[in-house]
Amino acid sequence: MTVVERTQNLCTALENDYKEHSRQMYLRNPSDYSLKQLNAIDDGSAKLTKFRIQSGRKYYKLIQQDYDTFQNRNEYRDGGVHAFVDKKTGEVFKPAGWQGPAKYARYNLLDEASYHTALGKADWAGGYLYLR
Repeated sequence: MTVVERTQNLCTALENDYKEHSRQMYLRNPSDYSLKQLNAIDDGSAKLTKFRIQSGRKYYKLIQQDYDTFQNRNEYRDGGVHAFVDKKTGEVFKPAGWQGPAKYARYNLLDEASYHTALGKADWAGGYLYLR
């Protein structure tokens, strides 16, 4: 697999984690609204957070997108940078800001063990990107 394919798989893992997080949140608070939201998640009509890849000169930038209903916009808008992935090496970095990554690589998507660890630990909020 190429770096971009593995980066897309990371985005899918992040979206699945957010979906499960949302499901658990609505299950904790049973109400008519929660049941409506759970049904929307189950039938695929829920407007959940998504992650997209933006290609830069050296890095793929993983951008979190949230659904915006402010002033009836009803569209996905960029929320923030989730991670950076080096196009050549497959190294995953925590963002230092919108423009660039933090100093040390957290995972390597081209290394099988590191790739599977990243997918297994991936959480939509980015906690898996902190050094321990």
